Amino acid sequence: MSDAKPAHKWRDNIEALLMAIVVALLFKYFVLEISKIPSGSMQPTLMGHPETATFDRTVVDKLTYRLRDPERFEIVVFKHPLEQSRIMVKRLVGMPGEELKIENGDLFVRPDGGEWKNLRRPRAVMESMWRSLAGRDPRRASWTVVRGGKDWRIDGDTIRARGEGAARFHEKAGPILDGYADGYPLALVPRIAARDPRVGQNAVGDLRLEGELTLLAGTTSVVVELTEGQRVYEFTLPGPAAPADAAPAIRARDTVAQSEASARGVALRPAAGAEHAFAVENLDDRLALFLDGEELVALEIAANASQAATFTLAVAGEGAELAALEVLRDIHYLVPERRSWSVKIPAASYVLLGDNTQDSADGRLWKAKSYTFGDPAQPTVARGNYREENENPSFGRLPDGTPAIRFRDHFGERHWFARSAVLQESLPGNEPLVGRELILGRVLAVFWPIRPLDGLWRVGWLR
Repeated sequence: MSDAKPAHKWRDNIEALLMAIVVALLFKYFVLEISKIPSGSMQPTLMGHPETATFDRTVVDKLTYRLRDPERFEIVVFKHPLEQSRIMVKRLVGMPGEELKIENGDLFVRPDGGEWKNLRRPRAVMESMWRSLAGRDPRRASWTVVRGGKDWRIDGDTIRARGEGAARFHEKAGPILDGYADGYPLALVPRIAARDPRVGQNAVGDLRLEGELTLLAGTTSVVVELTEGQRVYEFTLPGPAAPADAAPAIRARDTVAQSEASARGVALRPAAGAEHAFAVENLDDRLALFLDGEELVALEIAANASQAATFTLAVAGEGAELAALEVLRDIHYLVPERRSWSVKIPAASYVLLGDNTQDSADGRLWKAKSYTFGDPAQPTVARGNYREENENPSFGRLPDGTPAIRFRDHFGERHWFARSAVLQESLPGNEPLVGRELILGRVLAVFWPIRPLDGLWRVGWLR
């Protein structure tokens, strides 16, 4: 006879279930977590838009930052430093030991008190940050023939150019501005509106024009002219009929300072009849011309305070087909209440900004306030997130009618004290820094929502 005890299947099942729960909790706490984006501070990179019921679901990596420090331009999940009960998502732009500045819509850094340098993003990151103007009103996103071109035909984003001529992007609408809905999914653009009517009024000089180009045999050149304030940038691509030694080139002229700079690439003449992808851009004080994804020539330029810009596209010779033309703009970072904004970043601290700079409560806007109150011998010090419109602090009266202050500190604790008990009060001051200990993880990917009827596919890796 066997002495083995009968199996207790119910106990084994409970143990297996408990183990599964423990593993799931450990996985969620230490490795990956699914998160819903609640607000629009990172739009259109990450959508949290109540009016269109579009709330991205993301995968958050909570393990990597246990093994290494955060890196620049990663999309980071962290606790608000002045309101630590709030979890936020922003892009990391400022690193420990450097000074960060916003000026003319661009980001600049200088380590160790050196010279300011434009903060340039890796190409892979930049590809996710360009904002297409395709969803704009046609009057502000169309091409118009401005020179010659009697045999030119324009149909939306396609130009059939026969003979010499030139066309300009939204000729009668003025310079390109930082439209609020630029870059949003096209299906949502009609329902996207800025909350503040003052947004979308800033001229943007960091622009990109791209499309498909087919040259006819008798074409001498295609020239894209980008004006930016008093400057003119010319990007020249030789055609099949150009001289044998012709090369792609960039020329930058300042019409006020009467100065000029240029750069020339390797001799090149694209074959007639072949379709090529082309692009030109002015990005972070660097001009570049691309053909089939390869950078042919580039030119460094000085920063320009005047950002009013637009494109003109000219063809010399027999003509060309230009299809899928698309103008894109960079993020134009806004500065609160002044022309520039800067911060020195100490060790183990970072600066994080929202991609939706027109509607993002990020480090540019955070203000700290503190109160010292109570017994002078053992006072209480409360420091927290200053929010206007009587939100934090707010004011009222104690039950006995004494004027009082309500204030929530950075730990979330609410204080309710008489105004007469205040020993010291600070003025609201900008506090943009996020400590290393407050950073929880990085956003890896978005996997939802998927709404085929709306043409909405929010799926992909994030950079």
